Amino acid sequence: MKPTYFDLTVSDLPKARRFFELVLGWRFERFPMPYEYYRIQAGPAGEPGIDGGMGAIKDAPLAAERPTTQVTIPVQNLDEVLVQVERNGGKIMEGKIPIPGIGWYATCAEPGGLMFGVIQADPSAK
Repeated sequence: MKPTYFDLTVSDLPKARRFFELVLGWRFERFPMPYEYYRIQAGPAGEPGIDGGMGAIKDAPLAAERPTTQVTIPVQNLDEVLVQVERNGGKIMEGKIPIPGIGWYATCAEPGGLMFGVIQADPSAK
């Protein structure tokens, strides 16, 4: 399973947004979440690579007040993957939550603590 999304958690959202717009040419679009979050188009649709998103540290308790970068991996069965994470010594850092219109998401960590996201597509998620 290949990562399909990256997530940046930053200390100053407007400043970081402007920085990436100017330096890398990324385009940002506000995403409907209960806090300020932006989807990032990191390049033209035909260009290799993945797109991502960006939010503020204050809205991401798992960031532990530090800037972070996290990748998200799509899975067919999120519940089964969560069982496998724990069965193999990992931890579920943030349990299954809906991302409206996108799918079901969870944040996990491998046994050494490196966090990663897993998502199961489900456009009916609310």
